[in-house]
Amino acid sequence: MRKRRTPETTPDAAADKDFPAFCPICRRPMLEGVAVDRHHWIPRARDGRDWDWMHQVCHRKIHALFSETELARDYPDAERIRAHPEIARFIDWVKRRPPDFNDWHKKPRRRR
Repeated sequence: MRKRRTPETTPDAAADKDFPAFCPICRRPMLEGVAVDRHHWIPRARDGRDWDWMHQVCHRKIHALFSETELARDYPDAERIRAHPEIARFIDWVKRRPPDFNDWHKKPRRRR
């Protein structure tokens, strides 16, 4: 079942964090609304506190590809994530889509 958006996950609720002009992963323009998510660079389950807004499609791709352990250990920032070959192929594909484009990815192969 799909999770419902809560006030804590919408851009309007986070006045302490500026809404970026561009996604840190695909670098396409960001539009406020349902196609954006918060991403914790180190998962909250691993005591991560630092987060940024990004396109929901980019966020889903990250979590479909990497486990929480891999994110915490090997991919704690946008530059390292962008350097991964499969993410680079994804970026080449998604950059031809409009900023509000949304899609579903396969479920993660493992969670932790």
